[in-house]
This record gives sequence, C-alpha cells and structure tokens, in this order.
Amino acid sequence: MNIVFSVLLLALLASPWPAAAGNARQDFQALRAQAAAWLEQQAAQAFPGTQAQARMGGVDERLRFPACPEPQFFLPAGARLWGNGSLGVRCQGEAPWSLYLSYENRLRGPALVTARPLPARHAPVIGDVALQVVDYRQSPDTYPRELPPAARLSRPLAAGQPILIDMLILPNVIQAGRKIQVRYAGSGFDVSQEGLALNSAAPGEAVKARMPSGRIVHGTATREGQVAVSQ
Repeated sequence: MNIVFSVLLLALLASPWPAAAGNARQDFQALRAQAAAWLEQQAAQAFPGTQAQARMGGVDERLRFPACPEPQFFLPAGARLWGNGSLGVRCQGEAPWSLYLSYENRLRGPALVTARPLPARHAPVIGDVALQVVDYRQSPDTYPRELPPAARLSRPLAAGQPILIDMLILPNVIQAGRKIQVRYAGSGFDVSQEGLALNSAAPGEAVKARMPSGRIVHGTATREGQVAVSQ
C-alpha cells in the first residue's frame, strides 16, 4: 500500500464527518450487496445468456462514512465485468465520499464443448461438439456458441474441453483497405463509427483502423466483421 493512500485512510478513520451530514452511518454490508447486484446486472447486459455471481471484498469497518441514499457505482478504466477487479463507489452530497470494493465476478453460460478427442487441423462438424453451460475462465466473447464456417482447430483438444476462439483457425472477416464499423463499448455506452481497416484479420485478431479524423485506433476483430475497441 503506498504512503499517500495510507495517510489518506488514516485521516478518514481519525476525522469525524461534518455534523450536517447527519448521524446515520453507511451500512457497508448493504453497500456490498448493492455493488454485487450492480455488477451482475452489468454483466448480464454486456453478455446476454450468461449467469453472473459476484462476490465483493470486505470493507474496513473502522471507516465512518455518512449513509448514502443513492450510491453511484462505476468500473475504473481497464476493469472487466468478469474475473477479479475493483469497483468504484461514489456518494454525492454535503459530505461526499468514494471508495473501491474488490470483487470476483464468476460467469457461466453456453459454450461449445468437444464430444470426443479432436486432432489439430481438424474441421469440427456438428457431431464433434455439443453446446453446454460452462464456467467462463476468460471473457465470454472468447467462447463461440456455434461453429464458425470453415474453421479448423489450431491444436489437438481432449474430450469435454470447451472451445475458445483462439483454438480455431478462422478465415479473415476483415480485409485491409475495406470500410468497417468500429465499435466502442463500455459500462453504460455502446457507439460505433465507420473506419478504414489497415490490416486483414480473423475473429479475435488485432486490427488497426483509421478513423475519419485521421486517428489510428487499435481493436479486435469480432465474428460479425466489426472492430471492438475497449475503453
């Protein structure tokens, strides 16, 4: 823990809040429950068909924050809706405060699973795989729910193994020099803009695109032939 954060935490613990803020203190157990519900809702919206179960880390009970009727939750830049991370909480008012809650958000959902051992370079067909509900160990976007056309395996797979997009050799869905849709998505927003692809790419591969302003953006090719840019 760095020195600046330690000093700030000690100051918060030692200093009383202004009397105008009232005597009611923030119920951190209730706040953690609200935070978990918010994370699960955001994950369900971002990844349709998935089931989320969020577990929030503890809060130092020595903190004395005034009760917040409407806490505002947000994900810091680079945070993910799956796996481990930190969730920000803000409270506006006469005595505003903010803090971060650690979390583990486990996601389950459908994925293709091998029905038998499959060799490398094999082109899977319907009988080789089955759609099952699995625990996502990576982003749900990396688990295809149907076999992409003309796909081949980049490695041998054991029976019962979930298939990830990087285990497949796929034809290019983006061609260099073609116009493409560049999609910016995050917590609470989803916008797209037309750009020009600077390289060809298969789903899951890196793409560079030139926007109308001349700016170069970096993203990932989607199965729909778009470029997803993380915010």
